[in-house]
Amino acid sequence: MSQPSPSSPAPTLSRKRVFFTRLSSTLGLWAVMGTGIWMGNTTVVLTVAVLLGLAGSWEYAKLTRDDEQPGFARWGLLLSTAYWVATLVWYARHGEALPFAADLLLLAIGTQGAFLLCYQHQLEGAATLRRIFTVLFGWVYTVLLYAFLPRIICLPALGEALPPNGIMLLLFVVMVTKFTDMGAYAFGVLWGRRKMIPHISPAKTWEGLGGAFVGAFLAASCMMALAGENLAPLTWTHVLILAPVLCLLGVTGDLAESVIKRCIAIKDTGHAFPGIGGILDLTDSLLFTGPVFYFYLEFLRRA
Repeated sequence: MSQPSPSSPAPTLSRKRVFFTRLSSTLGLWAVMGTGIWMGNTTVVLTVAVLLGLAGSWEYAKLTRDDEQPGFARWGLLLSTAYWVATLVWYARHGEALPFAADLLLLAIGTQGAFLLCYQHQLEGAATLRRIFTVLFGWVYTVLLYAFLPRIICLPALGEALPPNGIMLLLFVVMVTKFTDMGAYAFGVLWGRRKMIPHISPAKTWEGLGGAFVGAFLAASCMMALAGENLAPLTWTHVLILAPVLCLLGVTGDLAESVIKRCIAIKDTGHAFPGIGGILDLTDSLLFTGPVFYFYLEFLRRA
């Protein structure tokens, strides 16, 4: 008589263990961010954000490094480092975010430099083009998109008689984005059955997507209830608009990184955060929510 397999519940236990490991890492990150917010020091929060951006660029360069011609990855990392150093220096001198002109300038320099690197070696057809595109895509993905988070931190007052509240607005978008991720993961572990896009991310389910919306609305509502005045000019109406939009963008950003990881055949971009992965695993969804949230605030400021 055959015995029941003792290993049958292992996948469920493993997913639960991963969930609690992931939750522990998330709480630790919240503790760090909460300390910076409690201090109310924009320079501290901005520096932490810049260091995460630099770490993400370094992680990308490591993942896409071509051993035959490593100069391309080094060039991309040099550009990223220059940008983040300029961000901190500019804020120290002017008390504001780096002008958008700097983004375009370094993008132009990056493009020119990538072609200059080609002049040192024999052309290798499509492989040479891939090296150029890898550098430029890395710049857009890890710098231009992520840079909207420091820009949110540096936002001036968005209304008359209001103090600058960029730190709290950053907290809002991070909370909504990350609770989107946690809601999706929790619902997926508990009730996930129907695969959403299995050829990109086999673990994501339609039930998890429902949990993502729950997490987004919960985080946005809690933030508005606890810090409404400090989130000006956001109101409850804006919360109802932003929660589903940021949720969908967060899920899209997470899937976008899954595309990258599948294309280079890795599970996580690193091991910096147990249960989460690397820096890019942590910031992937914010790369999509940050820019839209920034321009939404800019629209409110100019309306």
